[in-house]
Amino acid sequence: MDVDFVGIKKKDAEKVKAKLIEQHNYKFEVKPFRDEDFVYFPVLDRKKAEKYGTVSKKEASIYLKQTPSLKEILDKLGLKRNQINAITSYDTVGTIAILKITKDLEPYEKKIANAMLETNPQLETIVKKVKEHHGVYRVQSVKFIAGKRKLTTLVKEAGAIFKVKVGDMFFSPRLSFERLRISDMIRPKTNVCVFFAGVAPFSILVAKRQPLVNKVLSVELNPKAHKAALENIKLNKVETKVEAVCADVNKYADKITDWADYCVMPLPKTSDNFLEAAFTVVKKGKETGLISLYKFVPSDKPYDDLLKELQGFAKSKGYKLKVVSKRQVRDYSAKVIQVVVDFKLVK
Repeated sequence: MDVDFVGIKKKDAEKVKAKLIEQHNYKFEVKPFRDEDFVYFPVLDRKKAEKYGTVSKKEASIYLKQTPSLKEILDKLGLKRNQINAITSYDTVGTIAILKITKDLEPYEKKIANAMLETNPQLETIVKKVKEHHGVYRVQSVKFIAGKRKLTTLVKEAGAIFKVKVGDMFFSPRLSFERLRISDMIRPKTNVCVFFAGVAPFSILVAKRQPLVNKVLSVELNPKAHKAALENIKLNKVETKVEAVCADVNKYADKITDWADYCVMPLPKTSDNFLEAAFTVVKKGKETGLISLYKFVPSDKPYDDLLKELQGFAKSKGYKLKVVSKRQVRDYSAKVIQVVVDFKLVK
């Protein structure tokens, strides 16, 4: 069987793979392969993949056991079409799957969970969301459905490994591309500050992918996430580059005034409430250090209000806004998406 493959230079392979997965354009049942210079990824839509590299048809090698999609699992359970459409995806954190179960699907949740465990050997535990991320610690309440009764797991990503306890700390597998994108922006001999750092995935990947970075400060308020970050830093052997700090960024910012060349703000609900802290920590001159701000915004006009807010903040500090880049990160709901704006303030 011939399948479309996109050829990617080895140095860009991890980043492009994450992007293909994010765009739902990766054919998981087909094995990728490589030669001396390129990695070849199987794709679903050749036109969308062409912007990353040359796409050509090649003979495919299929994995022995294809993992069915959640939609296929629901279909086999005999659920009605409107019930299937209500839940067609889930998040996977290591060996744990997190489902969003609608009320009409609650009587079937045990069957759904068991079917997922039977058809996906990588999964060990199935839980469901009880409440979305909430509170100052950004925890997501979950309830056990099936499998092993454990909520701690290891997540492998781009050559790093992260220990995460689902429900006690924030970790989003959907930000894997952003973690690669940010880490690949960092220049040698610079300082990086990551706000709302969680278990330190951004911080660790920066240190691993840019080993010449001076220092990365990983600031997190949740003490449980901070403890996991300390473990992850040791686990990934980046103790000489990454320092985890358990603190409120608004209070900690004054301790590192004019220190950071980069400030990362991955808290999409309220990041803009911490602009003052970001401005405090970044280096200043004719222009400030680069700030990457993540935000939930309306899908119909994603940047209008946010850019006005950033322009107003820049003006209040005697600067002008310089947008280095902006992109849509992911869908959040029918009318809300997550975006990121990388910007500096210039005189």
